[in-house]
Amino acid sequence: MLVPAAPSYFPLKQRIQQLVQPLLRKGSFAQNFAVTLSGSAAVTAIGFLLTPVMSRIYPPEAYGQFAVFNSLASNLSMVATLTYTAAFLQPKTQEKFFSLVQLTVLLAFGTSLLLMGGLWAGGPTILHYLKVEALGNWFYTLPIILLLFNLNNIMNGWYMREKQFVKRTSVDVITTLVGRGFTISYGLWAGGQVVGLLLGEFFNRLTSTVSLVSGSIRHSFGTLGRTFSWREVKAVALEYREFPLYFLPASFINVLSTQLPIFALTTGFGAGPVGLYSFSVGLLEIPVNLIGNAILPVFWQKATETYNTEPERLPGITLSLFNKMLYLGLLPFGVITVYGDILFKFVFGARWEMAGVYTGYLGYYYVFKLMSQATAPIYTVMSKQRYILLSNVFLLTLRAVGLGIGLYFHDLNLALMLFGLCSLLATFLIDLHILHLLRLPIFRIALRTIALVGATLLVLKGIRLGAEWLLV
Repeated sequence: MLVPAAPSYFPLKQRIQQLVQPLLRKGSFAQNFAVTLSGSAAVTAIGFLLTPVMSRIYPPEAYGQFAVFNSLASNLSMVATLTYTAAFLQPKTQEKFFSLVQLTVLLAFGTSLLLMGGLWAGGPTILHYLKVEALGNWFYTLPIILLLFNLNNIMNGWYMREKQFVKRTSVDVITTLVGRGFTISYGLWAGGQVVGLLLGEFFNRLTSTVSLVSGSIRHSFGTLGRTFSWREVKAVALEYREFPLYFLPASFINVLSTQLPIFALTTGFGAGPVGLYSFSVGLLEIPVNLIGNAILPVFWQKATETYNTEPERLPGITLSLFNKMLYLGLLPFGVITVYGDILFKFVFGARWEMAGVYTGYLGYYYVFKLMSQATAPIYTVMSKQRYILLSNVFLLTLRAVGLGIGLYFHDLNLALMLFGLCSLLATFLIDLHILHLLRLPIFRIALRTIALVGATLLVLKGIRLGAEWLLV
């Protein structure tokens, strides 16, 4: 007589162990992702909790003026280091990596000194041209903020190379608390003046720099100084010259295309609409940054490692992440697209209702921006930096056309609607090109993506129309 096997009473326990084991393995993709995701979630929670408070302290005009200042700092930061920080994962030897760090530090300090001279010579003219006179003499803190920003980027890249994601995550949480806390405190004291936003950013960067310097990389500072060699610095500058030749203009064009509405709308419609637009984009960026800051550094490091050791696995892990980002973004960004005006009026107050309308124009573009977190590192991993430049020129061109049509008809809503649609189309086509380079079936992927996005949008829109019909 056969005796049946004893049933297993611990399948759940075994399953939990299988899920937890990768998280406990030091340096694993799962552990690194969990660490960065938890930190990004904390930063996002802080942002969501404190943004309604800030929206009631600072008017749209203050957000608009600060957006211009912040955009200027972002653009200059890329030029400062010539985007050599993007090459930090490439060197296979520590000596070559140290030479790259030395190069970027020299560039960061040199650029800030040049900017000081430029502001000393033509500061008032720049203030008047950018229409940010309300910043006053605080505008001249730009070189210091720029230096702190670049030092942050250098050390963040260093920690990413060393897989020390815990340090980067803890610094993000601390700096967000410090920056938002100071911004709110100063705004309450000074009555919502734009200077509060600027000083909040300054203390954010300062706290981040001090925290990163105090980490484990400080033990290498002595070696960094002792091993300095002009010959080696010049050698790595030449070896990784494709980054300033292709990655730099691509990054600059990408930032310019992102900030295009800020500069275009300032001249066409004034600071008020720019403040509403900047506020809406800032909120849309929060969930994207939550996922992006958690995934991109870890996936970039993992993709580089996989391409060097098991290149045949790269298409599979990229497509898997691409699909997961689609599923993750469909519903939340769909809700923002369809119900943005209602949500903003209820949460932030009546004066921000139009920001919700603008958010609706841009909402579904951010689904595709979220999906691009899976494809963003691939051009660099495959050493195809020139495609980064071409894709960003394509994105800028389509966005400029959309905005240009709206400005020509002096229609703010049309301008932002076309900007959102053109951004969505360009981002999706660039993603498909990257997936094509990985030899994946792009037509099937495209049809499936369009069907899911369209169906979700139709359902959400139908619910709204039905609710409005019932309430009439």
